Amino acid sequence: MNSPYMGKFRVSQIYKGALHDGLDLVGVDSKLIHSTVNGRVIFAGWENSLNKKQGFGQYVKIRKADSEDVYYFGHLSEIKVKTGDCVNITDVIGTEGSTGKSTGSHCHYCIRKGGIKGMHKNVSEVSGIPNKTGIYDDGYREQKSTNNNKVMLKQGALSYDGKNLAAFVYSQKFDILSRKGDRVVIGINGMVTAAVRADDLIECP
Repeated sequence: MNSPYMGKFRVSQIYKGALHDGLDLVGVDSKLIHSTVNGRVIFAGWENSLNKKQGFGQYVKIRKADSEDVYYFGHLSEIKVKTGDCVNITDVIGTEGSTGKSTGSHCHYCIRKGGIKGMHKNVSEVSGIPNKTGIYDDGYREQKSTNNNKVMLKQGALSYDGKNLAAFVYSQKFDILSRKGDRVVIGINGMVTAAVRADDLIECP
């Protein structure tokens, strides 16, 4: 399951195709919204800054890398990225809200081919989030790092996307900033260094 939330969340409205082209989700453990794909932010802002009760209100659109699919995260109370940013899975992009045409705090999560309204995809099937109201848990947990919880990378390890890392990375100690499945984001002093596979990490004494 790949949801925009950390831990538990609630499906408050299901995907109904043209009648409702996404899932309405409500955070239970956290209200932070995370990217569910690696890609580029192609829009981050108000649907209509002159009428903040229109449409998605504040929302973020991310085009998935090497794909025509555009992922929408609507009704946000706060946006933490800007148009043109490159993002990875689990990166925080905003905070759940009730902006735009909304009757309560939630995130409208949908996928449109080419970013065209009406070209919706079944976000439930793509994400693994059940198309049924209820509370679910995608297993994502933020890792609270301390000075006694440092990790190092195994020599020769690649980034999660299979890219080479700078040589200095292998001699540094890092904090674990977030984890989702086998994807772990590491960094220093809260700044992200890389996303890597959990099996490539070594715990420091």
